[in-house]
Amino acid sequence: MNSENLKLLYNLKLVCRWSLGLVWIWEGVVPKMLLPTEMQIRVVENSGIYWPDPAGWLVLLGSGMIVAGIVLCIGWMERTAVLAASIAMTILIFLVVGNNYPASVADMHGGIAKDACLYAAAWVVWKLAPIVPRKPVGEAPAPA
Repeated sequence: MNSENLKLLYNLKLVCRWSLGLVWIWEGVVPKMLLPTEMQIRVVENSGIYWPDPAGWLVLLGSGMIVAGIVLCIGWMERTAVLAASIAMTILIFLVVGNNYPASVADMHGGIAKDACLYAAAWVVWKLAPIVPRKPVGEAPAPA
C-alpha cells in the first residue's frame, strides 16, 4: 500500500473515530447532565436500572459517556473502544425504544438514524484499526 493511500485511510479512520467520540461526549454532557428531559428521566425510571435515583443515574451515565468519548477521540485501544461503544449503544437503544415506544422512534433528533450512522463509523474504525497505524503516516516514532 502506498503512502498516499495509507494517509487517506488514516484520515478516514480518524474522522470516524472523532465523530464517534464527539457524539458520545455531546450526548453525555448536554442531554444527560446539562439539559435532561422528563422523557429521559421517565425512560430511566421505567427501565428499573438506576442508582441512586433516575436523575442521578443520568449524571453517572453522562460521565461514563464523556469518558468513552475521550477514549474514542484519543484512539486508545481503538477496536476495544468501538466494540464497547457499539455494545453500550445497542443496550441503550433497547432500553430507550423498549421503555418509550413509539415516541423514541419518532425522535426529532433522529435517534435511531443517528445510531445507524454511528454503527457505520464504528465499523470503519474496526476494519481499519489493524491495518492503519494510530500515528499519521510519516510521523517520527516517539523516543523509547
